[in-house]
Amino acid sequence: MAKKRAGENLDFKDRKAGLVIFGIIHIIIGALCALFMLFSIVGAIAVRTLGEGAFSSMSIGQLMLVVLLYLLLAVWFVWMGIGSIQARKWARALILITSWLWLISGVLGLIFIFLFMPDIFGPMAMGEEIPKEIAVVVQSIVMAFMAFIFIIIPGAFVLFYSSRHVKATCEQRDPQVRWTDKAPLPVITLSSLWGCAAISMPLLGFYRWTVPFFGVVLSGIPGAVVVLIYALLFAYAAWGTYKLQIKAWWCGLLLTIASGVSAGLTFSRVSLLEFYEQMNIPKASLEMIKELGMFQDSTYLLVWGIGFIGFVGFMLYTKRYFKASAH
Repeated sequence: MAKKRAGENLDFKDRKAGLVIFGIIHIIIGALCALFMLFSIVGAIAVRTLGEGAFSSMSIGQLMLVVLLYLLLAVWFVWMGIGSIQARKWARALILITSWLWLISGVLGLIFIFLFMPDIFGPMAMGEEIPKEIAVVVQSIVMAFMAFIFIIIPGAFVLFYSSRHVKATCEQRDPQVRWTDKAPLPVITLSSLWGCAAISMPLLGFYRWTVPFFGVVLSGIPGAVVVLIYALLFAYAAWGTYKLQIKAWWCGLLLTIASGVSAGLTFSRVSLLEFYEQMNIPKASLEMIKELGMFQDSTYLLVWGIGFIGFVGFMLYTKRYFKASAH
């Protein structure tokens, strides 16, 4: 309870109202994701009927993957919103984890977009030269919008849910022991990432099981075998890491480094555009990428490398939580 009783000195401020407000914001975002899901379905039907656009050559399976992504996002945000309104500890923990990931990926994404801005806005007029003043205005608007979506919103979530007052409010209003209480938050984050990797790997079946593998690109049955092995090992790493098993942590670390080195070697020899072609990406989308001039140099590898090194550093940081279980 937040109200101060006679003779009682609370050492934190109740943030129940804030939890409700931020919970409603999560539900609104979930509703928008559901709306985008419907737009994707309607747009795909319309475009496939006309036979033009990126959706026209997209398979039913690939379209289902896009719809599934929006559906999962909608369910996630609504679920987190309800948990926040109810001041649940698990909701605070999961929102904090996803908000940090959202923010970090957003920063890297904006760096990538900023580096490619001249290429993106050059061909937008279909071959006609865009006045410099207009290009600057458009770039500023796009960057401001992207910054709002990928930095301001997740940044606000991180600031709010990381507050000790919010943490204490949830602990007081939700005294029951939750599964998020059984492991440190960084460990749960790492376990969740490896779990997401295990779940998402089989989805490559919609893209011919295409996967980079130490300098070459595998697809079909060889690709499916590699993907299945990756998925099983990541699943073990995720579960064992949550249980604070040092062997699982080492498995996840070595597997992540191996897959990163594998991707680095492959994309140093094979362009990302070639890789997309083997994934059966719609021709309209490939043509758009070619016109924008993206992925024609090593800039994307630099941005990817920064993110990969940062993730490896985070994995090494979490090892401190496994010292007790290593003996």
